[in-house]
Amino acid sequence: MSKKAVVIIGGIAGLVGLGWLISRVAAKPALQVQLTSKPIQTIILVDGKELVTTPKTITLTKGTHRFAAVTKSPDLVLTYGFISWTVNGSLASLNSVADINITKPTTITANFIVSESGVYPIIHA
Repeated sequence: MSKKAVVIIGGIAGLVGLGWLISRVAAKPALQVQLTSKPIQTIILVDGKELVTTPKTITLTKGTHRFAAVTKSPDLVLTYGFISWTVNGSLASLNSVADINITKPTTITANFIVSESGVYPIIHA
């Protein structure tokens, strides 16, 4: 085999190897994340751009993501206040905005308690 052929084959092999390495570094695995809330449904803002109504399963890349819940969520009779985030059943944060590292399929729950009772006032536009 000529020296030129060896250089060409080596160059092609190097490019293929580099492409494989870049694809492995750049591609983060997609993981299933189940977003829930208790005892009511609510809206969660994910990474500052996606509003998700609970319950819903979404797909996120491996890594840290920001989840934001409303601090008060009224229904027709009661108003609920945010108290905590749980991740796979364990307490993760007491703040309504939390950065949570996703490393495997995960269940994230926004937990609320009744903060006000009585009929919520009707807002007229």
